[in-house]
Parts: sequence; structure tokens; C-alpha cells
Amino acid sequence: MKVLAFSIFLIYDGGMSLLITVPDEVKAAASVAQSLSATDDATVVVPGKEPVRLPQPLLKVLSAAAQAFAEGKEVVVGSQDTFLTTQEAADIIGVSRPTMVKLLESGEVPFERPNSHRRIRLGDLAAYDAAESSRRRAVLDQMSEDFSDLARHPETFIQTR
Repeated sequence: MKVLAFSIFLIYDGGMSLLITVPDEVKAAASVAQSLSATDDATVVVPGKEPVRLPQPLLKVLSAAAQAFAEGKEVVVGSQDTFLTTQEAADIIGVSRPTMVKLLESGEVPFERPNSHRRIRLGDLAAYDAAESSRRRAVLDQMSEDFSDLARHPETFIQTR
């Protein structure tokens, strides 16, 4: 069993915790990520508290978060039922707010309107993002296959200019 002692800075905002790393923390995050990925049994020690053994699902989440920290990425931790504003949702998937609104209004991403503002469930946004990533991957795989076919059979290339 490995015993890990570390600190993570949290900024709490509207039901979500945004974990922020600064340059000095990147090295520490890399060390934590390496330690967490190398074990399936870890205990967290907090000064003045009893050691706590991490359950497997939490260990995986912390390992992924530490790895993202080490790569200098922002990490958002929230429950599937957390509601986001259109701007928060847009920031998470890397699109503009107007593009996010178009995705909502077209029905590609489900949303609720408890008042005059749209609210997006984090779980729904994650599902859309995963499906979109799979779709993009499939398109790139097809393009790669098409290019390979073209390389094997250059006579099929049609010059347009």
C-alpha cells in the first residue's frame, strides 16, 4: 500500500470545483500522477486526520486529474447532475457561446430552461463531447483510409486545376 500526501488548490464556483495548477505545482502534479498510476491501492494522509484509503473509482479520477494537471490543463470536477450555463458549457468543450446556443437549439445537446436562461447538465455535455470525438475520429480514420487508397492507386486522382 502506498501512502500519498499532497495538496490540491480548489476554487469553488456554482456547484463545480475548478482545479487550478500554477507552474510550481506542475512538477508536484507529475509526481502525484506517476504515483497514482503506479498503484491500485492508495491512502491519503491529511495532517491531523486519520488516513483514508481511496476507493478504486476515486483513485482513477484523481490519477486522471493529476495527469491533466501535470500537462498544464485545467480540470473540472463535478457531478453528472451539475448544471452549467451556456458559457461554462462552451468553455468546457472549446466552442464559442453562440455556437453552444446553436447546439442547444438544434437539439444536439439537451438543456433545460428553469427560467429565461438555458442550463446544461454536465453529464449531457460529456455525452455529446464523447460522441462528437468518436464521430471526428471516424471521419479522420476514413480520410486516412482514402489517402492510403490514393497512394496505392494514384491513377484514380482527378486533377481539378
